[in-house]
Amino acid sequence: MTPPVPTAPEDASPRTDAPSLLAHLLTILQVAVTLGLLWWLFHDARRREVMWNALQVADWRWMALAVASAGVCEWFGILRWQLFLRMLHIEVPLREITRLFFIGAFFNQFLPGTTGGDVVRVIFLMRDHPEHKTAGFLSVAIDRLLAVLVLVIMGLLFAWTRDEWFARSFAVGNLMKWFAITLFVLGAALIASFLLTSRHLVARLPKRFPFRKQIIKLSKLWQLCIENRREALLGTLYTVPMLLTYFLAFGFAAKAFTPKVTLWDMTSIMPLVTAVSSLPISLNGIGPREALLDNGLHDLCGVPLGTGMLISIAGMAVYLLWGLVGGYFYLERLKRRYESREQRAAGAE
Repeated sequence: MTPPVPTAPEDASPRTDAPSLLAHLLTILQVAVTLGLLWWLFHDARRREVMWNALQVADWRWMALAVASAGVCEWFGILRWQLFLRMLHIEVPLREITRLFFIGAFFNQFLPGTTGGDVVRVIFLMRDHPEHKTAGFLSVAIDRLLAVLVLVIMGLLFAWTRDEWFARSFAVGNLMKWFAITLFVLGAALIASFLLTSRHLVARLPKRFPFRKQIIKLSKLWQLCIENRREALLGTLYTVPMLLTYFLAFGFAAKAFTPKVTLWDMTSIMPLVTAVSSLPISLNGIGPREALLDNGLHDLCGVPLGTGMLISIAGMAVYLLWGLVGGYFYLERLKRRYESREQRAAGAE
């Protein structure tokens, strides 16, 4: 759900350059990794048998709770985006924000990477409000920045409080150690950039200072947060239940298929899963997420191999279901646009 730290262009406007060869090669690599991992996971007949048996005895009431939890997660996401739009002096009715948010969620299920849906919703926002072209992208950048900040804090807390539990798995334990180190460095970098911004020291950095351009871009976002403390603080607070309900959706999906995985277990491992699935190594995290949950839950909770993969698929299916709401809004938007063209054509005649 949450990608790495966002970095907006200097003018915070969308690029119109043709896709580079490197971008095409990266997409091909992502497809190859996704298909390769899925083949490796599904080719095992024993895994497929475990998945089928788990489906046969599943308690679908837990899946209903997973759908509800995902809905709450999306609702907090909508409220956060509305706050950040207001921070940038963009007044959009909540109904319109909801439609655009779900349209973005719909496209996020199918576009490569983890930011495609965000770009789509901002593009539609700009079409409706062209006077806010730059601010629309800034709203998403602030959204991402604060989500990463909260994820860093949560990840470090779980890495510290459940280190013995993670150590049950050699692979997950070592991965969690590297994850914690990365989060600590990332958190320190975010705090340092915030302090530089709050003390107006960014402009004094030497031209050859490491990551100077990235710090300048981050400082613009921090400055907006400082100038709009109330909205930034409230948006940060909204991020906590948003991420927790995201994790719980997978936790409820786990309870549907096995009693061995507790909600606390899933909440503890999901920051790591979220970070791994956000890496640009596969399509929308498909493949790495299933592999990590399948092997991780097997080592940590003793569930049979195949069950964790089913939990991952079920969790993402819940969000795909909510994404279909955005598909409906998108078709409705296309219909209105077609009818508007027809009316203009009839008027011209």
